[in-house]
Amino acid sequence: MSRLVPLIALAGLLLAGCAQVRPQAAFDDVRATLDGRTGADARWITGATEDAEARAAVARLLADSLTSDAAVQVALLNNRHLQATYEDLGLAQAALVQAGLLANPVFGAGVLWPLGGGAPDLRFRAAFEFLDVLYVPLRRRVAASEYEAARARAASAVLALAGRTRVAFVRAQADAARLAAQRRIVGAAEAGYTASRLLRDAGNVTAVDLLAEQALYEDARLELVALEARAAESRDAFARLLGLAGPAASLRLAGALPPVPAAPDEPFVSRDAAGEPVLDVAAIERAAVAASLDLAAARADLDAAARRAGVARPESVLPSLSSGGELERSDGEWEAGPEASVRLPLFDAGQARRAAAQSDLRRRIALYEATAVDVRASARTLAARVAAARRTAVQYQTVVLPLRAELVRQTLLQYNAMQVGVFNLLQAQQLEAAAVRRTVDAVEAYWTTRADLDLLLAGVAPDVSAGAVSPAPRTVAPAASADAH
Repeated sequence: MSRLVPLIALAGLLLAGCAQVRPQAAFDDVRATLDGRTGADARWITGATEDAEARAAVARLLADSLTSDAAVQVALLNNRHLQATYEDLGLAQAALVQAGLLANPVFGAGVLWPLGGGAPDLRFRAAFEFLDVLYVPLRRRVAASEYEAARARAASAVLALAGRTRVAFVRAQADAARLAAQRRIVGAAEAGYTASRLLRDAGNVTAVDLLAEQALYEDARLELVALEARAAESRDAFARLLGLAGPAASLRLAGALPPVPAAPDEPFVSRDAAGEPVLDVAAIERAAVAASLDLAAARADLDAAARRAGVARPESVLPSLSSGGELERSDGEWEAGPEASVRLPLFDAGQARRAAAQSDLRRRIALYEATAVDVRASARTLAARVAAARRTAVQYQTVVLPLRAELVRQTLLQYNAMQVGVFNLLQAQQLEAAAVRRTVDAVEAYWTTRADLDLLLAGVAPDVSAGAVSPAPRTVAPAASADAH
């Protein structure tokens, strides 16, 4: 025993010397997980130098008009919620290092003075938790699984923020386009109301017709106020994801809402029996399951729970055994010898800890299976939504909007030939602007749903419980017929 104690102490010192907490090395693991999943650079800001570099990069990006990719990069550098999430990774790595450390030895000393006088007796004692050496590998395996779960969740947080930023970018573009279309509607309604007042003054229209034109104009103005508020709110939400508090109004977005490509460019497009392009739902489902970071985190949690249940059993059954040595001076002579103590599980046999570990294991199994079901269901739901959103948007772009534009052109020709009145032309222009708004709704629905699908295939399942995003246009009532005037 006297030889074993120094050996154990030496092993503990060696393990302690090799154990270091290196947060940046932990984040490198996250970046390796993100490799190929996002085009932006994620950074963990842990000091003044990194903070200054991040601020400079954000300033450079904000100095120009923001693209979707540039907005994602700003969010990954400047969103403090994301930076706080990285600290969970640091906690997990610290726990992993802690799990590999042996319990500190206990040193004691005492002095006894003889009551009758004379030299004091000195006593020195050292104790070490002997069985703690056996638990180190078990604890490290548990902590390693928990670390893997934390790494998967940190990568998931990066991808989720990137996905939300792209969706917010699209919505800000769409709200700007809807606002522009509504301003055209207000202009046409105002022109109709002005023309009606002039005709009413000349006695050519009835009071009812004038009131109808005024009602259309006031409704259009109220809708414009609502859309202005909506556009401001979407820009504020977008700025918040970028980690910006004040200058939301000064953000410049590059370009307008892009149209939906005529040819399908979604991942996993195949051909049906008629040769038409369709999404391969089964392939999308397989790819989502293979890439899922949610499943990876749930699996790591399950592994940790299983290993924790294995740790709980020996720790609850085996006694706590301490060993050490004692050095004592008595009557001027030094005496040394080994010492051992044991804590017997007479009252607490560990049954509660074992039951809790088993319950946690069963819970983790259920959560893993539920996550797998959610990922598969999300894949099928998003595939169906993307297909429907594509058909709707393409129909608006290629049929409905050109039809309304041609109707305005033909009506203008008839107006110039004095075959129709000004109200017919204004009505055609109002309906065209309303069709533009409905087209924007459809295009926005496609791009936001497509962003959700891309996010799922990158490894993060978005929330699809809110239902499909479908256009819900406000139908503008037609202006009064010119024939009535």
